[in-house]
Amino acid sequence: MARKSKDEFDWLDDPFDEKKAARAEEQATTSGGMKLALGCGCLLVVAAVVVLIVLTLVNMLNVLAS
Repeated sequence: MARKSKDEFDWLDDPFDEKKAARAEEQATTSGGMKLALGCGCLLVVAAVVVLIVLTLVNMLNVLAS
């Protein structure tokens, strides 16, 4: 695809269109519910990793004790 010269103006992709920029920004922002879901998901993953580490350490102690 050829590059456009500086003299050409793409009116469909106007970088100075405030309405288009506002719509894009609104779509990019994360809603409160989505932030809450992301936070809960991260918390569950961290809790699962901690549980797996504890189980691994307990099993290692059992193997060493036998």
